[in-house]
Amino acid sequence: MIHNICEEINEGKNVRENLIQLNQLIKTDKDMDVFLDEYYEYETCFIGLLDDEDAKVRKNIVKLLGKVGDPVLLKPLFEHYQAENTQFLKADYLAAMASFEYETYLLQLKERRETLEGQERTKHSIEEMKQLQKLIWKLEPPKKHTFYKKDRNENILLIVPRGHEAAVMEEIQKIPDTEGKAIAGGCLVKTGHLDMVAKIRTYQAILFDFYPKTIHSFEGADIGKEIMEGGLVDFIQKRHKESHAFLFRVDIKGVKDMTKKNQMARTLSLYVEEHSDGRMINEPSMYEVEIRVIAGAKGVRVFLKLSAMKDERFMYRKYAMATSMQPAKAALMMHYLKPYMKEEANILDPFCGTGTLLIERAFAGAYKSLYGLDISGQAVQAAWENSQRAKKVLNLVQRNFNDFKHEYTFDEIITDMPRQSAHMKYKQLEYLYQLLFVRSRELMAEKAVMAVYCEDAQMMERCLNENKWLTRVKKIPMSKDQTSWLYILRKLYN
Repeated sequence: MIHNICEEINEGKNVRENLIQLNQLIKTDKDMDVFLDEYYEYETCFIGLLDDEDAKVRKNIVKLLGKVGDPVLLKPLFEHYQAENTQFLKADYLAAMASFEYETYLLQLKERRETLEGQERTKHSIEEMKQLQKLIWKLEPPKKHTFYKKDRNENILLIVPRGHEAAVMEEIQKIPDTEGKAIAGGCLVKTGHLDMVAKIRTYQAILFDFYPKTIHSFEGADIGKEIMEGGLVDFIQKRHKESHAFLFRVDIKGVKDMTKKNQMARTLSLYVEEHSDGRMINEPSMYEVEIRVIAGAKGVRVFLKLSAMKDERFMYRKYAMATSMQPAKAALMMHYLKPYMKEEANILDPFCGTGTLLIERAFAGAYKSLYGLDISGQAVQAAWENSQRAKKVLNLVQRNFNDFKHEYTFDEIITDMPRQSAHMKYKQLEYLYQLLFVRSRELMAEKAVMAVYCEDAQMMERCLNENKWLTRVKKIPMSKDQTSWLYILRKLYN
């Protein structure tokens, strides 16, 4: 098909329609290889279409040449960009140039941006400026903003795993000049001590409750109008030291229809850009401000996530694997274990991975020693590196739990159990569960506790039924769909 289309284009037949079809057909490297064989057969014809009188032909050939990516195409693309009089095409040339080494034209791109900044803005000039800015930032990344820490009352939303809001509220209530209210999936907080709230380890993210009322519309432009008139830019600027433009993105939650969701995000982004006098630039690939819209039955709430406010809670976690537990979840697990901790506890994690659970145990309360085992040397090295960054001493051993022996017993065994995957078959997983119970019986001290995070409750229950020397203290669902659990167990006898 690609061969026939290219032949027709060379013959001047249905050029616009054929170019549109080519752009739609070329989706994979294999498709591109087929097209390139034809392209170089008719190279002069394709490049010549940059001078076609039909703007739609020029638009589609520019997209196609951008996909080709041959370095010799950069010069004609840039020259035709400069000569192009149809405003809505200018951004397409720039988007095509992004796949080339275009440093030679950087100064001219900057000059064009300055020219546009001095002109009245239109829909098409804004799009051209966005593409210019992307090209410039690719070579000269924008300067980051610094979060401005100042004593002020802040309204914030802490994002929390569903069902665990009360656990976070317990920590909030310990902070002076702070009050909060649990809602589904979070805690609304008013505080005069943002720095103290930010140190709570069990939430997932902080959002600023910038516009604390419901907007009774699902139209992006309506939402944009309300938040801009509500002082969006001023709110953001007061929390940052530098005054240059802010890069932002829009994230819509609670809208299942993808078409409606994308339309809402698009129109909201456009409204904010057009009404911010250049202070807000929609740039999803390197944003510092996220405008998060949470839709409900009667309207939406709008929050802000400011990435310049660094989350320093888990800075130790430089190394992680695909199977590593998220640190906020590990901290939540430690919150539930806290009533059963001993100050002089010796603690063991027999499947420690990169050490997150042990490190969070070290932050949660006093202890005597922390031991971690893993059969992976890479995981053990990563756990050591992470522990150094956390300034916590872990005794780490590359060893199978079955071969581990120790001179004294442990007061706590904590672990995140492996889960079934392409690399972990059911029988292997079953063996590890059985191994956990068999070896723990030997290694646990009298009245010791075991805290196990697992995603196979059926296998866990079967092991519990076979090991009466343990009693279940608590079984806590860790996810809203009840696909993961925390078991807190206590040893009864040897």
